Amino acid sequence: MNIIYIIGIVQAFFIEFLLLNKKKKNLSDKILAAWMFVIGLHLFLSYLFHIEYYDTYPFFMGFVQPFPLLHGPLLLLYVYSLIRPNPSFKRIELLHFLPAVAFYILIFPDAFLTTGPELMEFAFGTLETNPPLYWIFFNTLNEFWGVVYVIWSLLVLRQHRKNIKDKFSYTEKINLGWLMKLIIGLAAIWVVVLATEEEDYIYVATTIFVFFIGYFGSRQGAIFTDNTSQNHPKSNNPEKGKYEKSTLTEDKSQEYLMSLKEVVESEKLYLENKISLKDVSERLEIHPNHLSQVINEELKVNFYDFINGYRVEEFKKRLAADTSKKFTLLAHAYDSGYSSKSS
Repeated sequence: MNIIYIIGIVQAFFIEFLLLNKKKKNLSDKILAAWMFVIGLHLFLSYLFHIEYYDTYPFFMGFVQPFPLLHGPLLLLYVYSLIRPNPSFKRIELLHFLPAVAFYILIFPDAFLTTGPELMEFAFGTLETNPPLYWIFFNTLNEFWGVVYVIWSLLVLRQHRKNIKDKFSYTEKINLGWLMKLIIGLAAIWVVVLATEEEDYIYVATTIFVFFIGYFGSRQGAIFTDNTSQNHPKSNNPEKGKYEKSTLTEDKSQEYLMSLKEVVESEKLYLENKISLKDVSERLEIHPNHLSQVINEELKVNFYDFINGYRVEEFKKRLAADTSKKFTLLAHAYDSGYSSKSS
């Protein structure tokens, strides 16, 4: 079992080293590096406990206790750093770490201001027979805090997927699979936490998770390299209430709608497989927010469905015209503006 801990520790700190060694680090790199440091340190301190090294440095036991409260917030902040149009760390987001700070404050007198024998008595006597209320509360919170943030991260990602379709006519290259893998990986650890009290199983799952990050991160390309190109275009703010302050009038809306349909149909813009709302807005010289509002409110669809509706009709026409069956369905799809077999 010791080798499992060591592998996880080395992997976590190595991934952190790769991220910090990037010349062009962005906010997401820094957050992921911080998360890898926390995971590596968590595994290291747990390893010391596993080999009963607490006899020499008993305060390690207190230092590691609030760590489970850090992983969920770091996941959520990493998700935000990748999907926000202009990623930045907001001071209010420090509140995500308030439970961990509170736990450290409450545990500090017992874990860091006592002698070794007193701490051992606290850890293996008081906590087993008559634990303080704060200990009961935070240890219960430790088990469910990550679940809250996994669900939170999934909801944020789901909203982002919806927003993407307001701006782009394709989704194949808007790769959010990396984030989904991270969320599922952390969710799997919390399933193990809730399913068993055996800490060795939890840390084996954590080691697998770190390997998982290294493997899929390397395949992602830009995670560990200096390639700063994004894996997916960024969407705007959530749809709810986004047109409340719009200055677009009904007359202008109808005018823009007619112009939009005319240019899309006459120039067959839908045949460009990577056409975006920004591209169309520039051709029409209409602000993209107004154009998005016209499509959403007048046509009751998003930009993705608007463009792909034309592609479906183009595909049907091409299929009907190909009476000799000279071309495959996939060939017709590509000629109709689709960019991949999956779409």
